[in-house]
Amino acid sequence: MNSYFTKAFAIVLVMGIVSCSKDDLRQYDLKQQKDAVESLNDPYLLSSIIKQTSLFYQDRGWGSTKLPGAVQYTMRNFQGGDNYYSGFKSLDDGMYSAMNILKLVDASIKLADGRASDTHVGIFTTFRVLLFSFMTDYYGDVYYSEALKGREGILYPVYDKQSDIYTGLLKELDEASSKIAAGNDVVSPTYDLMFGGDKTQWLKFCNSLKLRLIMRASAKLTDAGAKLAAVAAMPIFSDDADKNASIAYVGTNPVNSWVGGSNNWGNGGEFERRRPCKTLVDKLAMLNDPRMKVWFAPVENPWTYDAGKNGQTVETTDPNGFKYTSTWEFVDLTNSVIAAQVPNILDVDKIYTGFVAGMNGDFKNGNGHWNTSAGGTYGNFKVSKYSKLFQENAHPLLRAQIMNKDEVQFILAEAAVKGLISGNADTYYRNGIKFSMARWGVSAEDINAYLAQSIVMLRGDAAGKLAQIAEQKWIALFSVATEAYLDLRRTKLPDIFKNGLLATYTFPIRFRYPGNELGQNKNAYDKGVASLVPATDDENAKMWLLQ
Repeated sequence: MNSYFTKAFAIVLVMGIVSCSKDDLRQYDLKQQKDAVESLNDPYLLSSIIKQTSLFYQDRGWGSTKLPGAVQYTMRNFQGGDNYYSGFKSLDDGMYSAMNILKLVDASIKLADGRASDTHVGIFTTFRVLLFSFMTDYYGDVYYSEALKGREGILYPVYDKQSDIYTGLLKELDEASSKIAAGNDVVSPTYDLMFGGDKTQWLKFCNSLKLRLIMRASAKLTDAGAKLAAVAAMPIFSDDADKNASIAYVGTNPVNSWVGGSNNWGNGGEFERRRPCKTLVDKLAMLNDPRMKVWFAPVENPWTYDAGKNGQTVETTDPNGFKYTSTWEFVDLTNSVIAAQVPNILDVDKIYTGFVAGMNGDFKNGNGHWNTSAGGTYGNFKVSKYSKLFQENAHPLLRAQIMNKDEVQFILAEAAVKGLISGNADTYYRNGIKFSMARWGVSAEDINAYLAQSIVMLRGDAAGKLAQIAEQKWIALFSVATEAYLDLRRTKLPDIFKNGLLATYTFPIRFRYPGNELGQNKNAYDKGVASLVPATDDENAKMWLLQ
C-alpha cells in the first residue's frame, strides 16, 4: 500500500496541481488543462484521483470539526465555535478544493476517451459527478456546464441552476455505468487503491452514488420512485463481500496518515480539544451499542454518588486492545469547589460521557470538571476522549471514506418505507446496521445480540420507522460527517436540533460561496445568490433542493 501512495503522490506533482487561493481558479485553469501530461497511463491517474478525492472527503468528515460539530458527533472543549455552527458564517473555499481535483479528473477523462479506455472513462466520470455533487449540494447553484473549459477561453464560467446540474449529473452517471459495464480495458489492481481492479465494484459504486443523489433530490423529482426502483435493480453495494468506497492509510507521513495520528497531531493537543458529543454517547449507551467501546475512551475520573467507590480504579481494555484506567471521584458537596460545579455535573456513575451539544468550548465546563490545574490547557477528566484508535497513524479500521455499503442499505430502507421501491425495509435496515458494525470490527455474535433488542427492531408506523432508519444511519455515518450533514439537513432526522444548549441557534443549511467569487466572478455569483431564498449569501438561505 505504501507504494500506491508514493506513486499517487508523485503523479500529483507531475500534474502540477496547486492549491487554489485568491484568483488561482482563474489563473491556473487554462495552464493546468494544457499541462496535462498525456504520456501518463490511466492507472497512474486513477490512483491519484482516488487518493485525492478520498482524503478530500475524509478531511471534511473528520479532520475539520465544522461538519462533525454540526451533526453532533464531535464537540470542542477548547476554541469551540463549531459547537454552535460558527464555522458556517465564514466564506468557504471547499469549492475550489473540489475544482482542483476536477481539473485532473477532466484531463483523465479526455486521455482515457482518446484511448478508448471505456472502463476508465466511466470510473473517472463517477468521480467527476461525486465532486460536482459536493459543490452543488453544499453551495447551491455553481458552475458546471462551463466549468473546466479554460482551453476554450472560458475563465469566468456561469453558474448553472441546481436543478439543471442534477439532471446533468444523473445523466453522466447513466453514461458512466454503461461505460464501466461495457469497457474491455483492465483496471490495474496495483494502482486501484479502492477496489483492487475489480470492475464490478466500480460499477456498484457508480450505481450506488446515483442512488444517493436520487434520494437526496427525491422531494424535487416527480419520478423519484421510478428512478430509485430502476437503480435498486442494478448492481449496487448490497452483499457481504462488497467492498466500500474507501482507502486505507499507510501511516508513514502526514499526507498518508489518519489525521489524528502522531504524524499530524504529534503533541496530542488537537486530539485533547475534541470530545464525543453527549448526543451521540447517550444514544449509543441507551441502545447498548458495541461501537461505543470502539469509538470512545472511558472517562479518566468519572463521578460517583457512592462514597465507598471514591478513589477506586477500573481497568478497561477496549475491543482493539487499547488499555485505559478510570478512577472514581465522589461528588463531595462539602468541597466548595465541587459543590459549585453541581449545575454542570450531568453524568454520574457512568464510564462513558459526552460533551454537551452547543456548549462553549471551555474544558472547565465539561461535566463539572473542576481540577483544572491538573488537567493542563485542554484536559478534562470528566468527559470521554475518543479512543486511542483515533490516535493511530494507520489501522485496519481507519479509512478515508467516500461511501460505505451500510449507507446504501439505509437509503433502500427509507425508500421501501416510503413506498418508492419494493423490497423489505426491515431487511435493508438490518443490513445497514450489520454492515456498519462489521466495518468497525464488531463480532457477528454481538451484531446479532444488538439486532435482537426490541429497542433496535424496526417497528411502528411509517413515521416511526423512518425516524429509526434515520437514527441508525446517523450513527453509521459517524466519521463520515460529509454525508451525515446532508442527510440530517434533508430529513431533519434524528431531531437533535435543540439538544443541549442549541435551542437558540439555527441549524445552517449551506456553505457560503468563496470570497473570490464575489470579487472575480461577480456576474455568476450574483445570479447564484439570486436563486437562493432569501436571496442572500448566508448559511440559512435555501437552495433549490430545500425550497
